[in-house]
Formats: sequence, C-alpha cells, structure tokens
Amino acid sequence: MTKGKNGQQIASENVAAVTVWIAERNQRRDWHEYAYNNRINRSVLADELDFAKSVCTQNSTVRALLDAADALWFKYETVEKAAHEAARERAQVQSSRITADNSELQKRVAELEAENRQLRREVNAYKKQQALVEGGAAGFRV
Repeated sequence: MTKGKNGQQIASENVAAVTVWIAERNQRRDWHEYAYNNRINRSVLADELDFAKSVCTQNSTVRALLDAADALWFKYETVEKAAHEAARERAQVQSSRITADNSELQKRVAELEAENRQLRREVNAYKKQQALVEGGAAGFRV
C-alpha cells in the first residue's frame, strides 16, 4: 500500500481514511463501540484503518479530526453526566429538606391532636356541669 509513495501521500491517505471512518460512525451512530475513557480508542482505530497508532498524534490533521470527533461524541456525554449528577444532588438536598419539614409537621400534628383531646375532655366536663346545673342539682340552682 505504501510502496512507492512519499510521506505526504501516505499522510493524505490517512486523513482520507479517518474522514471516511468518522463519517461512517456518524451515519451508523456506533461510536460508543470505539469509546475509551471518553475518547476514541486510538489503538482500535489504527488497527481498523491499518496504520500506526502514532499517526493519531503525529499527523496534525488526523489529530484535529479525532479531537473534533471526541468533542462531538463524548464531551457532551461528560457534560450530560455532570448535569445529571448535579440534578441528583439537588434532588437529594430537596428530599432531605422535605423530610425534615414533614417531620416537623408530624410533630406539630401530634401536639395539636393531644391538645384537641385535652380540650374535648374539658368541654365534656363543662357539659356535665351544665347538665347538673340545668337539672337542678343541689347547690346549682338557677
């Protein structure tokens, strides 16, 4: 393949191969199969396109194409993961706040129920006294 070609021709072929490869990944949407640490796995790419891994770093055009593809395919996911993590943390804080509020409200309801029972007992006692007064019990004549 490289016999009789100079370095610029080989570099141009590598750029063309990477460009086609990126276009295929975009079309098939299967770049996740080539992911490694939120980047394109350069070793797998080099093996698949049949060139040295060093092409990915030494050929500036190939490096720029791969960096752009990394940013397009994987950086968004990193930002999305960070956004999900922040949203989950906010939800946990809100959940703890709501739990604390609910606890306070349950405590207040229990206090009000106890007060309500006490007031009902007092009202019943007053009703009994009123019945005695109305019935003309001794010492309670009207």
